[in-house]
Amino acid sequence: MIKVALSDIGAEQVRDLRARLNRVPKGGLGDKSVGPLSKGFFDVCARVDLAPAAASPELTTPAALVEAAKAADIAGLQALVGGLQKLRAAKPEAWRAWWDAGVLQAVLTRRLVIAGRLPE
Repeated sequence: MIKVALSDIGAEQVRDLRARLNRVPKGGLGDKSVGPLSKGFFDVCARVDLAPAAASPELTTPAALVEAAKAADIAGLQALVGGLQKLRAAKPEAWRAWWDAGVLQAVLTRRLVIAGRLPE
């Protein structure tokens, strides 16, 4: 696998956002955090070479996306981010279930792995 570099600042942004996502309570207690952190997720993705790809896969289940993220390269992650962006716009009622399943964290974790900032 080719490692795609990530600056120290970019790596810290990814780690910080991933930690914030992990701290959001599931269910109604975390509802106020979902909107701002979702926007932050897409903003950070754009900064660390994960701008959403126009062509994106059909997302079937949160578990399938988490598995797809584990083996994705940069182009694959960009496609997944594009799919997530479309899902959030098309099915906002389903977004929270995907959020709670850890799909955003899976994408961010894989980006750190690709950059060599986490072991595979």
